[in-house]
Amino acid sequence: MRKVYGVTLVTASLVCIYFGWIYYWRWSENRAFVRHLAEPKEAQDRAIVDAYGGGRLTLLGFYATPATIRRGAKAQLCYGVSNAKTVRIEPPIKNIWPSFSRCVEVAPESDTLYRLIAEDAAGHKVIATTAIKVRY
Repeated sequence: MRKVYGVTLVTASLVCIYFGWIYYWRWSENRAFVRHLAEPKEAQDRAIVDAYGGGRLTLLGFYATPATIRRGAKAQLCYGVSNAKTVRIEPPIKNIWPSFSRCVEVAPESDTLYRLIAEDAAGHKVIATTAIKVRY
């Protein structure tokens, strides 16, 4: 009877090891497959982060549309910055804050040169200019 118990215990141990190995192998293969699927997404995410400055202060755009208006008409002043702590436009415009893409409405009375000044937490600055011409 003792011998049967020992054989049963050995057999049970071998079966457990066998199924454990199969479980581990499938888990390992599945994990490698999931990593393989994630690689293109990671590359795409990296490219997006780089396009938006990659952690450094970056000016994404600053323009006026339309660039020429009639007196009394309005235009859109659009800007985009990445990793900025503060943003201001000169001559002063109210309600300006850091944004990847934002437009504000302006109505200059004469030809105006606008200046965007963005600053990050480390004190780095980027400056851009755009103009709106006013026709009578």
